[in-house]
Amino acid sequence: MSTQDPNRVIGQTTVEMGHNFNTESQIRSNADIYNAGTRSQQQIHEEYNSGKNIATVERLIAEGRARDIEDEPKHKGEPVFIIGSGPSLDDSIKHLRNWKGGIICSPSHARTLLYHGAEPTHIMALDPFESWSELEGVDWSKTKTKLVTHPGVWPDLLENWPNEVLLYRQNIGRADSFYATTQRNMYSKREGDRNKSVFNFMIRTEMVVFASSPPLQLFVADRLGYGMTFLAGCDWAYHSGKDRFTEYTVKKPAQIVQTGNSPAVKIPIEWERHEHPFTPPDKPVAGQDLITTDNKLFTSPVLIYYKKNMISAWRLFARTIYTTDHGSVTEMPYMSIERAVATQGRKAKERSKEWVIKTSERYLARIGAWVVENEDAGKNFIETDDPEVDLNRWMVNMSRQYQCERCGSIGVAEDPNNHDGEACPVCKEGKIKQRHRIDIGKNMTRIRQLMKWVEKNGGSIAVPKMAQEKSGDAQTQFTPSVPQVEPIPAGD
Repeated sequence: MSTQDPNRVIGQTTVEMGHNFNTESQIRSNADIYNAGTRSQQQIHEEYNSGKNIATVERLIAEGRARDIEDEPKHKGEPVFIIGSGPSLDDSIKHLRNWKGGIICSPSHARTLLYHGAEPTHIMALDPFESWSELEGVDWSKTKTKLVTHPGVWPDLLENWPNEVLLYRQNIGRADSFYATTQRNMYSKREGDRNKSVFNFMIRTEMVVFASSPPLQLFVADRLGYGMTFLAGCDWAYHSGKDRFTEYTVKKPAQIVQTGNSPAVKIPIEWERHEHPFTPPDKPVAGQDLITTDNKLFTSPVLIYYKKNMISAWRLFARTIYTTDHGSVTEMPYMSIERAVATQGRKAKERSKEWVIKTSERYLARIGAWVVENEDAGKNFIETDDPEVDLNRWMVNMSRQYQCERCGSIGVAEDPNNHDGEACPVCKEGKIKQRHRIDIGKNMTRIRQLMKWVEKNGGSIAVPKMAQEKSGDAQTQFTPSVPQVEPIPAGD
């Protein structure tokens, strides 16, 4: 199995800080450590929230106001904007009031969009701490906005949301996760008795989740049937003297005042403006984790980690996405916000699937991330600075995993022979089947071409070795590992 340095954390660089800022391509992130840290802080809240939200979700479903996202009518290729929190949103948002397609945002953007006259079609809640406080002060019942969320969000968000709710469960790539097992079962209806029971799951759809919201917003848009996708505020960089968009919150809600026999007076919302300035330093400062992007903007290692997540999601999506921003994303085609809105997205030309794959994989290769394809169309994202050794070893280990079709036991073959159809060494009754069919030669040919491209374009592969795995396909994502189970004996 490939090696991994547990002390290497997000943002650790491969060069020493000198008189120049480290660059985007020099940063190596450790997704396993980041994701483990996030889960340790959030999962207990998601478990608690899931328990508290059962009665609310059941009530909303019974009222016809909540449903599995897969049951929502599709938008038949209508164009859509994905909203991020970067400084470019300040330039884009005033144009979005004239946009007639979809707008998918996070709770932190929703009130600011309304302030500028742009009603979001969908608010997508991912973080378990996203609560009603991020949306209150606005009468959302007068909008057509729908909430897209999972049952692990803060309870008062579901309790107070007045409109329709589209539900999903998070897929973190593990079949034994809380979301895939306990939470799924919690949100079910049981029929029958102890001798014969049937469980009907209220929330069937699993959505692949990454470390930030825009990738999931992308998958939500796809699941809802939207077509050409545009980004606004997805900078993952600081520019224009700002580190994020200018946010508007409600200082005082709208009121209707009745005094005596006089006609009622409607007092509009009193808004409060929140700016987020950024002053670029002249040189690196000790303890400051600023780096520069490929297009010479300042950013942070965490933001570049989020960008990597979005490019990985783009690779899974394998369809055209346009950016309207002026941030770090130079890999995707650009269209000005003015043109995108004026044409309602109709002038955006499709790029080929091959172009998307080539462009996204080249960026990922430059930052030490590689894609391994399974023969069943699954995708495996592996981070390593020694792909020639680590990826080959990883693919060999994965291709030797077998699972019993009867008892579910997983084993690892001790030899490269094909053991499909042999008797299970655990239950002795079932037949074993190869879990991952990987064409090692085909993958390594493509990966070596990427390695040559990186070297040719000023990058470097030969840096200290560090690897981790993250894998999935267009519907699911999982973290593969070699199980500690009984080996499958070698054949004759």
